[in-house]
Amino acid sequence: MLKRFLLIVIYLCFFSAYTKAAEIRVYFSPSPLCEQNLISFIDKAKVSIDAAVYAINDEKIVQALKKAQDRGVKIRILTDRLQASNKNSKVRELYNYGINIRVHSKHKIEHNKFAVFDSQSTLSGSYNWTNPAGDKNSENCIFFVEDSQISETFAKRFNYLWQVNSQEKSDKWFAKQKKKLFAHTL
Repeated sequence: MLKRFLLIVIYLCFFSAYTKAAEIRVYFSPSPLCEQNLISFIDKAKVSIDAAVYAINDEKIVQALKKAQDRGVKIRILTDRLQASNKNSKVRELYNYGINIRVHSKHKIEHNKFAVFDSQSTLSGSYNWTNPAGDKNSENCIFFVEDSQISETFAKRFNYLWQVNSQEKSDKWFAKQKKKLFAHTL
């Protein structure tokens, strides 16, 4: 009985440490709510946005990222190499705009979908930053608003992924894509 009580106390202490978000917002698609809230967080970012995302082709999200870049927000995006080579991908456009983007080189695929905004708020879930994610797919997004503990956990993972997926390999990949594009236009 004492063991059970101690386990419950430990569980409650652990659980409460991870549920102190000022606010948790959960949305499902198909619906515009994930996209709208993501854009709102991008628009409100003042210092930094770190994102690991599988695919990017949503023009509204791309425009919000460009505006954030223009405001001086430090943006780092890690994305999937195969998805980035897709003809509908906006990854090359963001890279050419000057946003710090790396394509993965470490794991088989980069299937994460999370972002940390100003080290304070975090987005996670299955939501890809694509048009079908909002219009057609059954996906979810969870926003942990003003929760530095959760943000720190995701930031640590992002920093690890950023480190193991080198800038050099990404730059080579982008250069190779540029050559392919040039070869197709001849």
